[in-house]
Amino acid sequence: MNSMVEIRSAQFDDVPACAALAVELIGPRRGRAFMEAAVDRQQLLVAGDNGSVVGFLAYRTDWFNCTFVSLVAVTPEHRRKGVARALYGAVEAQSPSPRLFSSTEETDAASIRMHSALGFTASGYIENLPQGCRELLFYKRLDGGRHV
Repeated sequence: MNSMVEIRSAQFDDVPACAALAVELIGPRRGRAFMEAAVDRQQLLVAGDNGSVVGFLAYRTDWFNCTFVSLVAVTPEHRRKGVARALYGAVEAQSPSPRLFSSTEETDAASIRMHSALGFTASGYIENLPQGCRELLFYKRLDGGRHV
């Protein structure tokens, strides 16, 4: 990974850059509100490179008493350079639960490979979502002194 990339908690000033990055995933109408809510919950991490946001990871801790990664995006020029791995590592370190879940569309082969490489295992799927394909769920047990 580029040594200039830093992972940190997002601030309100990061919302426009994160929303712009999220447009292709959740559309322009939902992006800003989604990012503002994640910042308000203090559950948005950003990857910064020389002052620019090059990736983010939004998560929740109220999903069946587990941590759930709800959205991840990395700019095209920073993909396959360890940015997503670093973001997942940061959410693992902050997770109040020993159970981390994430998901991706069944058609996203790159994301499926990434989840496997990060140590996730398949945990099922959800059908009948608006995008028209199944959402695959992934699970990872987190080990460490913070979890009971």
